[in-house]
Amino acid sequence: MELLEFFKQLFIIAFGVLAALVLAVYTVWPKIESLVLRLNNHNQHKELMKDTQQLVFTAYERLLLFAHRISPYEVMLRNHNANLSIQHYKQALINDVENEFQHNFTQQLYVSDNAWLTIQRLKEDTVALFKNTAHTISPEAAVDDYIALILEHMAELETNPYTAAQIILKKELSA
Repeated sequence: MELLEFFKQLFIIAFGVLAALVLAVYTVWPKIESLVLRLNNHNQHKELMKDTQQLVFTAYERLLLFAHRISPYEVMLRNHNANLSIQHYKQALINDVENEFQHNFTQQLYVSDNAWLTIQRLKEDTVALFKNTAHTISPEAAVDDYIALILEHMAELETNPYTAAQIILKKELSA
């Protein structure tokens, strides 16, 4: 009989402990679940920030390349054709710059307003350089004379605007 009493007491204690554990888990579970959700949210936020940072780096990288690609020397080298008239050559240069700009237009989402304004100004100044130079030379002149005039203008500049834009972009990226 003593053994039966022992098992009854053991069953009652075990049932009490089990009931207490169930009650404790039921009470504490919402807090545990909340903590797990916050940890998951934090990890997702970190991943999103990492992805966003990569997009920012890529945008600055593309705009650095853009500043290089629209420099007059690069544009004229890509589009050189001595058989074109100055007007046609000028239009080819402007179209190339505009196409490069359109290709990189969405990068403004990931860079500062100052960086994007710098890029816009650089593009506008490049187009203006091609247009204004074409107005100062005879339409019958050779394309090579037009190129020489643009390169001469670039050499006279105290600061190369394409290099200056690249420096601005690099400084902003490292800041």
